[in-house]
Amino acid sequence: MSCNGICERYKAKTNPIILSRYSEGQKRCSVCEISINWNENNCPCCNYKLRTRSFRGFGMRKKHREENIIRY
Repeated sequence: MSCNGICERYKAKTNPIILSRYSEGQKRCSVCEISINWNENNCPCCNYKLRTRSFRGFGMRKKHREENIIRY
């Protein structure tokens, strides 16, 4: 699997006010190494499964829980 460059059309813009891209609905492709705005679960160019949550380590899980408590 490799990036074909199609995902560049769906590249997500950063927003300094928002704490997490994932809370904005953006997803990340590990192959293309890019955050995109895409409604499906697979990358449009390499067809690799997109990451939808930032739970890669305990610190991020804790931060995500705190954000949800503040929001609700």
